[in-house]
Amino acid sequence: MKKVLENKIKKILNNFKGDFKIDSRDIKKGDIFVVLKGSKDHGKYYIEDALKKGALKIISENTNSKYKNKIIKVSNCKIFLKEIAKFKRKKFTGKVIAVTGSVGKTSTKEQLKFFLKFEMKSQASIKSYNNELGVSLSLCNLRLNSSVAIFEIGTNNFGEIKKLTKIVKPNISIITNISSTHLKYFKNIKNVAKEKYDMINPKYNNCLETVIIPYNLKFKTYLYKILDKQKIKIYTFGDEKKSNLVIKKIHRISKNKFLLKINYNKKNYNYKILTLAKHQAVNSLIVILVFFILKLNIKKIFKNALYLPELKGRGNIDKVYIFRKKTLLIDETYNASPLSMKETIKYFKEYESNKKYNKILILGDMLELGKKEKSYHREISNYLNVNNFFQVILFGNLILNLYKTYKNKKNIFYFSNQKELIKHLAKYIKKNTIILAKGSNSSSVNIFFKKLYNKELIEEK
Repeated sequence: MKKVLENKIKKILNNFKGDFKIDSRDIKKGDIFVVLKGSKDHGKYYIEDALKKGALKIISENTNSKYKNKIIKVSNCKIFLKEIAKFKRKKFTGKVIAVTGSVGKTSTKEQLKFFLKFEMKSQASIKSYNNELGVSLSLCNLRLNSSVAIFEIGTNNFGEIKKLTKIVKPNISIITNISSTHLKYFKNIKNVAKEKYDMINPKYNNCLETVIIPYNLKFKTYLYKILDKQKIKIYTFGDEKKSNLVIKKIHRISKNKFLLKINYNKKNYNYKILTLAKHQAVNSLIVILVFFILKLNIKKIFKNALYLPELKGRGNIDKVYIFRKKTLLIDETYNASPLSMKETIKYFKEYESNKKYNKILILGDMLELGKKEKSYHREISNYLNVNNFFQVILFGNLILNLYKTYKNKKNIFYFSNQKELIKHLAKYIKKNTIILAKGSNSSSVNIFFKKLYNKELIEEK
């Protein structure tokens, strides 16, 4: 049975130069369309559309007499994709890098992708494809002539990292941080750490060579216990002197640039990087360690750091006209956790602090925080000084708990519906207004900001 499956995969991959796609809208000539059932729709309704766009073959669990010459029938499309992924990983001879962490996975993966391309043929998973389907699909589309492949590995429940690690088998594993995320399932931060550390466990990956972590990583002793007596190198970064890569100074030199002074192996390096937030500047240290580990030219990072592209939903800035007033919108609505919320509030406080802007901070719900979700929202008041902003606007269900902690509600407002929020903005948006929004993906704030960008709520000039 295994040999039959392997032969089927070999036959499909023979001279195949396209990609596997699960969305017919993304199909290009020569791709293979994989028919999957979604939560609201089914891929079987888009077979004809995929073929019209030039799909080479259709992988499906059902036959269709109309397209019988195009359909490759399998018993389970998701399992078949995973088998192709395993086959491709086995054939790949380059280095594989995997990134996990409570926050910063995608931005770190994208930085690695951006900088590594200046030194070698590299490939990275697209978007935030970090679950079993996304990772399998990314591996299926891996070009075997690449020198390095970068994958993002996510989780929101026990055992998911283990499964993905067994598929990806990274040579270099990176953990960006451990913080309070997905507590609805993990219950506490220690369980979050245990789940993330499955990615560095040799039991699930016999290809692991190197681990990169922040020096102050939570529950680090548990990590060292897993790697005890293993021939796996651990590299650390941080402002602690015992770090392998030490941050000597990190300083904002403009609204979207940082100067970093670092030390590695008794040598000092200075460089500037284009990014809006300090934590994203710190992520560049991971890239520097990867360059040192792979013996690449570090100067390529310093030369190109001022051209780092921004990521949608992670601090990208757009100028729009809202109620005929030019307004800056800063989008931080891709996701939110207690740690990322704190970093974003600090960043917005410092943003253009020497200029006269009316800063409006819109905060939404942080989702999947479990039984203590109300408490985590109240705790935002420990580091949110409303007087640092023109206004603080709270929009959502859970964020109401933060609103209730403030006795003086002079600069802070709460809204439970979109219409009232729009009316409020119409009244208070002035010349030189900056609006930053932060909330979890699928929160009210995230949906609101998407509509704002898509001109569904307020007409752009």
